Amino acid sequence: MVNERKTEQLVRKMLKEAGYYNNPNIIIEEQSSDNPRINKLLKTASKSGDGKGYPDFIISFVNQQDKLILIECKASTTKHESLDKKQYKDYAFDGVLLYANYCKKDFDVTAIVISGETEQEKKISTFLWIKESYYYKNIQNKLILNPQQLNEIITEQKKPISEEALIMKAVEYNKLLHSNSIPEVERCIIISSILVALQNKVFINEYKLYTHKENDRLIDDIVKFCKQILEDKQISKDKIQTIVTEYSKYKNNKQLTSPFIKDKKTKTNIPNNLLRNLIDDVNDNILPYIRDNKFDILGKFYTQFIKYAGGDKKTGLVLTPIHITEFFCDLINIQPNDIVFDPCCGTGGFLVSAMKAMVQNVKYEKNKQAEIKLNQLIGIEIRPDMFSHVCSNMMMRGDGKSNIFHGNCFDDELIKIVKKKKPNISFLNPPYSNGNAEEQLEFIENSLNCLTKGGECVAICQMSTALNTKGLTIKERLFQKHTLKAVLSMPEDLFYPVGVATVILIWEAHIPHDSNINTFFGYFKNDGFVKTKYKGRIDINNKWPSIKNEWLITYKNKQDKEGLSVNHPVKYHDEWLAEEYLTTNYDDLTDDIFIKKIKELIAFEFLNVHNNTLCSLTNEKQLLHRLNLNINKMKFFSIQELFMIERGKDIIKDLEQGDIPLVSSSSLNNGVKDNVQKGKKLFPANCITIANNGSIGSSFYQNKSFYATPDVTILRNKKLNVYNALFITILLEKEKYRFNYGRKWSNDKMKNSQIKVPTNDKGGADWEFMEEYIKSLPYSENFNK
Repeated sequence: MVNERKTEQLVRKMLKEAGYYNNPNIIIEEQSSDNPRINKLLKTASKSGDGKGYPDFIISFVNQQDKLILIECKASTTKHESLDKKQYKDYAFDGVLLYANYCKKDFDVTAIVISGETEQEKKISTFLWIKESYYYKNIQNKLILNPQQLNEIITEQKKPISEEALIMKAVEYNKLLHSNSIPEVERCIIISSILVALQNKVFINEYKLYTHKENDRLIDDIVKFCKQILEDKQISKDKIQTIVTEYSKYKNNKQLTSPFIKDKKTKTNIPNNLLRNLIDDVNDNILPYIRDNKFDILGKFYTQFIKYAGGDKKTGLVLTPIHITEFFCDLINIQPNDIVFDPCCGTGGFLVSAMKAMVQNVKYEKNKQAEIKLNQLIGIEIRPDMFSHVCSNMMMRGDGKSNIFHGNCFDDELIKIVKKKKPNISFLNPPYSNGNAEEQLEFIENSLNCLTKGGECVAICQMSTALNTKGLTIKERLFQKHTLKAVLSMPEDLFYPVGVATVILIWEAHIPHDSNINTFFGYFKNDGFVKTKYKGRIDINNKWPSIKNEWLITYKNKQDKEGLSVNHPVKYHDEWLAEEYLTTNYDDLTDDIFIKKIKELIAFEFLNVHNNTLCSLTNEKQLLHRLNLNINKMKFFSIQELFMIERGKDIIKDLEQGDIPLVSSSSLNNGVKDNVQKGKKLFPANCITIANNGSIGSSFYQNKSFYATPDVTILRNKKLNVYNALFITILLEKEKYRFNYGRKWSNDKMKNSQIKVPTNDKGGADWEFMEEYIKSLPYSENFNK
């Protein structure tokens, strides 16, 4: 006859060998506890459901009061673990799982299951249930680990998933689903529904029991348990209907429901465990990290899933990177009592970051944390799939979904509901559909109108919203009611792989803009992130923390910093960009910069003009005496003061091959794209060309007649020659930083653009000095041949 006392004695022996009994910081109790915290948690944990219940061993720690070990024994190994894990009285694993579920509210619980009466037959299972996590994680070990080993495992498991690891997991899932022909639109829905269903303990225990022949039932169960979770969370019926409809979209996907799929290598049919394996992986590698994670998990997945489908161009949905959603919180110094509104919340990136920041400020106040999640986060999303994702995202962080609405943020009834909640902060990334600046500004206006007086609206929009050619009517309305506090020009590849130039606009609500007071303009173009092949844009060199700190100090102190920021008053019809108001720094002009330009022109002539026959190159200079640049004797002139300005005429596709250079907006080969036959207008030699598009600002001297495309500007002056032209091209290229594909160097802008050139005694441009300076540099002798 089996005897559980023998198993308990076996446990004591193992605990002694692992060093538990001789450690003064460890308290070992059996089948009861003197710890009031433990008693409170287990007061209704009876296996029969009628009162207190205790495991066979309870191990607590004097110096680590948030850690607990629970051990349950059974004499027979046949009573180790049941299939459904609900037989609490009869099976050891089931019983300790019940106790751990109660205790994980306050403790990091290590649960150990031991069955068998002897050393030879003993069976051991161990799992870890981190405090407040949704589910436990098995530890593959057949021994009782010593305290130090358990500490190391707990520490490792409590580490938050890194953004890099999350991206790689998204890449992995995307490849898996792509290789199984799952459409992009269904991929994020699948992950979202799995994450919601896994919040149900019955589903967690049951999904593993399904065979490959029951895939259709498994999908039905995912949707069923999602609905049950949503009902348990007391979500309204209309919201549940919207979400369940989205989650049901992949129910008829044969790649998921078919019992067999064809192995691409062997060409044979194999059991289709795709969905079950995916649930396993999400359960093990994503779900444990979500509750306290700062990342918009589903946003990361969605971005990865649509990347290879060319992005979500039809709707203009471009999700904001996590470091920028966090930066928004830092910009306005978000506080625990703030109420945050996002009128087009997507997958919830801004709300997740706001929740994380506010909760972090009250990490020891559970009631306030609950208040933040329940009442201080408001979101509206018009797309049903995005609405499903944001609800899932917020639920997994402990509510946060009560004030997420499915609808149009311009709807009068929704506006009334939002205003009643008195938000004082608005974060938004309005849709970029067709680059419509007016629409994006309307989203901002709508958000500002919903805020309390003095509230702040922070929006990341396309650069076109800040140009002085777009949306002047709505800009005038905005300035009449609200204050533009700051505009920050962001990195051009911020939304990689989607190409869009963006700015962050910061507004103060219901206080009219005073055009006599400075607005802050930041040229925040380098965040330290780099593009990688598989991981996207990441902070591989950990530069972002120090860069962000510099940006925040500069903004909050309203500092003028060379090349980074400038404060300047603006009216509604002005351009709202640092690029317009920053002063170019000329202190870094050196001989080497000019020498490099000389060598580039020599190389072009060697390859193109002289047909590789110019073989007597020299590094000699034409003038032996050295000339020095004196920045203090240079003066700003507008380009139209110095040059006659023309624009190219010819379109590349309209021209046939020939022997006349066609100058385009390229930064290579002196700007020459090809050699063509007759075009619309032949421009005489001895002039400068500048790219207005493409490689904007790339400037070259042309010493041969040429045709030019419409995105090329031609500058001409009678005093121009190869030497002073090379000098000027360097000055022109120093203006490159002001322009990109969101802000092109149009002829109108170019006329008023200024460059700083040497001056003569009369205060005019010193063309002769510029010529002599280039002649005094190495390699200049080559132009005298």
